[in-house]
Amino acid sequence: MLHGIQAIRGIFAVLVVCHHMGVHSARYWQHDWLGGVFNQSTFRVDFFFVLSGFALWTAHHMDAGVPQSWRTFLGGRLLRLYPLLVVLTLVKASVLWLVPGRNLESYHLLPSLLALPQESFPIIVAAWTLSFEVSFNLLLAVSLALPQRLTLPALVGWGLVVSATGFLLGIRPGLHGAGFLTHPFVLEFVGGVLMAEWIRRWDRVGDRLWGRVLCAASFVGLMVGATDDAWITSHPGVWQKLYWVVVFAMGLGGLTLWERAVPAQNWRLRDTLGLGRASYSIFLAHGFVL
Repeated sequence: MLHGIQAIRGIFAVLVVCHHMGVHSARYWQHDWLGGVFNQSTFRVDFFFVLSGFALWTAHHMDAGVPQSWRTFLGGRLLRLYPLLVVLTLVKASVLWLVPGRNLESYHLLPSLLALPQESFPIIVAAWTLSFEVSFNLLLAVSLALPQRLTLPALVGWGLVVSATGFLLGIRPGLHGAGFLTHPFVLEFVGGVLMAEWIRRWDRVGDRLWGRVLCAASFVGLMVGATDDAWITSHPGVWQKLYWVVVFAMGLGGLTLWERAVPAQNWRLRDTLGLGRASYSIFLAHGFVL
């Protein structure tokens, strides 16, 4: 358990809620909630894709090349992702069907239940990210089935090839079709994997100084990107994602090094409030609750 990362992912889940609070406030009441500070930028989603690569590789790199390990990994991941998605989707579909003035016809039930790519948003709107998450899990499962020496090169190679293909062919990133298959989000997943591998090889016991340096650099990058969204979005999608890969990979790596160098009882970012454990529930359910 990496308590710092567990706490940070809980914080970012709350930041996602704040973003949609701002969006809802502006849309329905023409009010800039907290000055509209949370309305812009998608960096919160970018964080979770980098985190996914980092956490999954940290937990499962030893499964590479082990016979049938990919089945255990994939089964565990699907059990982690789907039950809450299915329950929330069916509950919201029932509400849309029963409540006067709500419309279920604009949604697609089966793709929403299975987190499949689709042209419009799914019934649980926040679950649009899960189609990417499922594809990343499938990619990692296939890579784990390869001989150990090929697992990491296969992951990195696939990420570079598909994102470069989309960039060179001018394919617009999207939620379905070619835009989905070549979306530069894959760079964020691969970036998290590479940072986890670097930390694993470099230092198993931690380094407080370098941990703090990386965290500080990550925080500066986050502040620059979050406060100047127009500068980020003025660049092509690939460069936007590469920027957030560097920012968040440094932060996750820095937190890991820092925490490993500190006695457990002295680590101040312990997951005491349980936000990290609840982050998936918060992320998936908050839109429906709002």
